[in-house]
Order: sequence, then C-alpha cells, then structure tokens
Amino acid sequence: MNKDIKILITNMKYLIKSKQTRRFHLNLVLLSGLLLVQLQQTRSEEIFLKCVGTYEINRGALIKPDWETSYLTINLDGLISTVEDKGIKKEGRTLIRRNFYTVTHRDNRNSVKNIYKINGNHGTYSVESPQRNRTLIGTCQKGRG
Repeated sequence: MNKDIKILITNMKYLIKSKQTRRFHLNLVLLSGLLLVQLQQTRSEEIFLKCVGTYEINRGALIKPDWETSYLTINLDGLISTVEDKGIKKEGRTLIRRNFYTVTHRDNRNSVKNIYKINGNHGTYSVESPQRNRTLIGTCQKGRG
C-alpha cells in the first residue's frame, strides 16, 4: 500500500511537470508566431527608381548626364523615402498624389534643400533646388529591385 502511494505521488509530480513544460512550449510557440506576424506587417512596399537628369533649365543640356544620376527608394505608405545622389544618401518626406510622387529633402534647420518630383505615368523627373535656384529635368525608370 505504501509502495503504491509513493508510485502514485511520483507519477502525479511527473504529470504536473510535463503539463507545465507543455504550457511553456505552447506559450513560446504562440509568442514567436505573434512576433513573426508583426514583423511582416511592418515592412512597407517600396518602389526603386533610377533617374537620370539630362537637361537643366536656364543652362541647357548637360554634357555628361551620368553625373546627375539619382537612385530613389519611394515608400508607398507616404513615410520617409531615400534618395542616393552622387553616393550621398538623403532622406525626405514623401507625398503621393495619384501617380505623382514628391520627395522633399530638408536640412538640419528644416529649410528645403531639394524637391524631387516624379511623374509615374510619363516617367519624367525633376529636381528643384530653391537655395541654388536650379531646376533639373530628366527621365526615370524602374531599377535595382
């Protein structure tokens, strides 16, 4: 009788421990699945564009258009987009209207440095630099992505 009680007690302890480990594993699996689902939702859609400036207003056609090549990554959620211009990465706020994208790059003092305007329908591209009174016009095409 005493032997049976000891066996019963050890079996109960084992059963309780196994249920606790099952709960722990179940909670761990649910938590990791929840984290993975949230990480996938935070990634937004982006468009990668390669834009080449070919003409500058008031100055004429550019001699070497490759000097004015910009790579734009436009965030379709209307957040921060990046512009890689001459190897320098710049960030700007994105405004999307129909198929027209506007990226405004500002400096530390919050003054506008460059305004990048891209027309998605026609593939045209313009960069306005209000500080230097310069406007560059060119074409865009989808690239690297």
